[in-house]
Amino acid sequence: MSLLTPRRVEADELLDEDDVPFDEMARSLRDLRRINFLGGGIRIYKRLFSQLVDDSKRSVRLLDLGTGTSDLPASLGTARKLKTIGLDFKIDHLLYGRQNYHDHVLRVVGDAFKLPFRDQSVDVVTSGHFFHHFSEAENLTILEESLRVSRLGVLVNDTRRHHIPLMVIRLLGFLRLVGPITRLDGAASVRRAYTIAEARRCATRTSAAGKQVVAMFPFRFGMLLRR
Repeated sequence: MSLLTPRRVEADELLDEDDVPFDEMARSLRDLRRINFLGGGIRIYKRLFSQLVDDSKRSVRLLDLGTGTSDLPASLGTARKLKTIGLDFKIDHLLYGRQNYHDHVLRVVGDAFKLPFRDQSVDVVTSGHFFHHFSEAENLTILEESLRVSRLGVLVNDTRRHHIPLMVIRLLGFLRLVGPITRLDGAASVRRAYTIAEARRCATRTSAAGKQVVAMFPFRFGMLLRR
């Protein structure tokens, strides 16, 4: 492994806890939206979506896992007659998103390991900054569940494990440009993240007919699984 790639370390993230003070939770959710916007997350999400979904398709039903405030799927707009379901196990995050951002997303509390949807009931399943939370075996279960409920395939967008994004998030914390939870969770996220080789190994173990994992700027990866 490259000297620029730290070893993967499992670490809990504070935002996932049940007793997070509301103001700190809200600040961290706003931080994540800003990082997605400025750090290329939204741009990458849109690019991956366009590769998976044909522009000529007039209506698309999308399920977004670990949706948080649903900024990624909401960024696609409604031009395609997009019907979006945002799933998260944290009801507080869903409520905050619904109350503060006026979008078209239907928010649902649910478990990504056992999705409460019928086979091929949505066109595409997406996730952003979600994959790193789980072990390879857990991700394989989530990906297979996602393939089960999707008709076209699955899109994954997440951070790559590398010392440079780790230094960047630490600098943002030092300069107090992000809140206290993000200062800790951001570093934990990078340390838990996957390399391209690790993400590709997980993708190859799925039952998808088409499997693609690519590096994306800056220090992210995209995974496309086609049924």
